[in-house]
Amino acid sequence: MSGELLRVGFSLIAVVLLIVVAARLMQNRVQQPGMGLLKTLGYLSLGQRRGIAVIKAGKEVLLIGVTPTDIKLLKSMQEDEFNQDLKTMKDNIEHIKTLKDLFRKNWFSRSSIEEHE
Repeated sequence: MSGELLRVGFSLIAVVLLIVVAARLMQNRVQQPGMGLLKTLGYLSLGQRRGIAVIKAGKEVLLIGVTPTDIKLLKSMQEDEFNQDLKTMKDNIEHIKTLKDLFRKNWFSRSSIEEHE
């Protein structure tokens, strides 16, 4: 009787330890986003449960439209093409900011000259 009780106790401890180890392994996998095949680079909400997502899948970048009833691929491109387009957009934004600053300087200097005349 006591030998059987000991065997049942050890079996119970082994099962509990197995569950704890499995839970730890699953928790580590869940806490490491981006380690899988898909990674969300960005999301723009367009209303309640509607939006546009930029998803990286391997070496491909996908622009996805999301609605409550549908998901559509809007555009697909290779990662290097996406990075080049992103760099071009950043350069264009910097150029626009520079032009805006020049315009402001010229506008305000012209306004102050006209006030003094």
